[in-house]
Amino acid sequence: MIKLQDFLGIADLELNKYKIHFARGGVRPEEAKEVFYVGEFQSWQERQTKKNFEREYVISLIWVEKNKWLYAGVYEVNHSVKPKPIESPKDNWKGWKYKTIKTNVQEDMIGRVVFYYEKNFRASYPCLELEPSNSIEPRNMEICKIYEERLAVDDFTGFDEVNISYDILKVIVNKKIKSWYNALSKVKGIYLIVDTTTGKQYVGSAYGENCIFSRWESYVNTGHGGNIELKKLLEENGMEYVKYFKYSILEICNMNIGEAYIIERETYWKNVLMTREFGLNLN
Repeated sequence: MIKLQDFLGIADLELNKYKIHFARGGVRPEEAKEVFYVGEFQSWQERQTKKNFEREYVISLIWVEKNKWLYAGVYEVNHSVKPKPIESPKDNWKGWKYKTIKTNVQEDMIGRVVFYYEKNFRASYPCLELEPSNSIEPRNMEICKIYEERLAVDDFTGFDEVNISYDILKVIVNKKIKSWYNALSKVKGIYLIVDTTTGKQYVGSAYGENCIFSRWESYVNTGHGGNIELKKLLEENGMEYVKYFKYSILEICNMNIGEAYIIERETYWKNVLMTREFGLNLN
């Protein structure tokens, strides 16, 4: 099998020029994959909590599932521009903003090649020459899969598996991804929106034309879909706060079911999850 060092064509004497970024979210490991899907990985990676990119190049590998890492490119760090201190008071985040340049190293394989690596150490930014005591050398990890096309937003796999961020929902709606549209536009149902910064929940229902798809389209267009508490959150924190919302489905209903029944089931879930008392539902 092809090893990472050979795949990138890096000579032994050049190893000390590289760091690997095992990219995953701090709270949700799938965060890095999501920003890659929506085309924002480079800018996301350039925001670092510490001065992690002090070598010439960064090899970016994105967590996709246990021990599987997607190749996201090699980036040259522009050291002529010093990392800029940045902060986001709204979510109490401080860090550094780097300037990087995506190289053309195996550019046609970005988003297609997956490496298998059992990472049994904590560091997310190891040097390429690292020789860990409890893992194989990162430079010797091997390719386990090559996709014919670059990975994009996953196809719809089932109502009970829906748990997506606003950014992913935006791609689904704007591109009208066929598998998602066909599924969400043909069922009425009860859905859940969670503010991932506070854990507060909002229960809503969809029973109009194009059902859940149409209702969620309104969230993409406005951020709040007309809901008072969600609108209030965006007014207080700015529209960018939508990135903290996640969307899932609690229950689906046949298209022949009447509106009254859907509202009854919505009330049921509000009571179960206590979203009036502790969440984002007002009625």
